[in-house]
Order: sequence, then C-alpha cells, then structure tokens
Amino acid sequence: MPRHRKALGACLALFSSIACAAPVEGPISVSADRGRFEQDAGTGVYSGNVELLQGNRSMQADKMSLFTKNGELVRVEATGSPVKLSEGEDLEAHAGNLVYDIKARTLVLTGDAFIRHKGNTFEGAKVEYSLDSKRVDASSEGDQRVRLVIPAENQIPGNDKKDNTDSESSKP
Repeated sequence: MPRHRKALGACLALFSSIACAAPVEGPISVSADRGRFEQDAGTGVYSGNVELLQGNRSMQADKMSLFTKNGELVRVEATGSPVKLSEGEDLEAHAGNLVYDIKARTLVLTGDAFIRHKGNTFEGAKVEYSLDSKRVDASSEGDQRVRLVIPAENQIPGNDKKDNTDSESSKP
C-alpha cells in the first residue's frame, strides 16, 4: 500500500503543471473509485466518479486518462455521460468525450458537445476551443446541426451584467 501511495503522490505532483482556460494556482486533486499510474509509461488511468479539481476549475468524468512526458502533463482524455468541465462562472462545457492538449492549449469535445463561455453557447457533434485565441470551431454530424446562441445583453458593446448591477445598486 505505501508503494501505491508513493506512485499516486508522484502522479499528482506531475499534474501540478496543468494550465487550462486561465492560469489557475494551487495543487491539483484527482479522486476516483479506481486509479492506476504507470510511471515508466507516463500514464494515469482513473475510473468511476472521477473528479479533477484545481482552484475554481473542476472536471468530472466516468473515466480520465492523463499523459505525461518528461515529468510534465501533456494531455488529458476524458469520457463520460457526459464529461463536465467548469471554471468559475465564465466557462462551462460538457460532451461525451473531452481531449485537452496542454501544449496546444485546445479542448476538443465530441458527442453532443456544448461550451458556454461568458454567456455565449456553442453546440455541435464536435466543438474545438482554443484557450488562447478563444476561437471556437463547431461541426455537425448527420442530422445534428451546429448551434450558436449569443444572448441579447452580449450584443451591446460595453454591456456587462456586473456593470449594470453595480450601477443599479448605486441608485438612491
């Protein structure tokens, strides 16, 4: 058992280099019903109610595979019904499958993919999201079409819900 704990501790230390939608500070915590880390192969596979937490970022999946190279996390692959990703109130995503390429800083969601970023929603069979450029590419499959929803308040330049709330609360 101590050997298993050492491997899990080494695995979690390797994952402290993860970077997602915005820089998040703090340790990464991975919990699951089952887990296996193969240090020589640089892979960790977790299954059963998997949850990854770091700061205000969370990801839940049925199964999550983590890949390292030279001691650094390079890729996360997750499957679920659905996989869920959130970061505070700004970013929410879910799909049947999610692949996060850390070096390219991209998310690829497939299987009823959905991303909500600051109120705007993107849906399709496949949605690719660049964390740096904020570019979204969505594609359809069969009868499923791509869908984009921009709320009315996001169509007015300079309109920010926080600004509206603050100005209303300052009224006598």
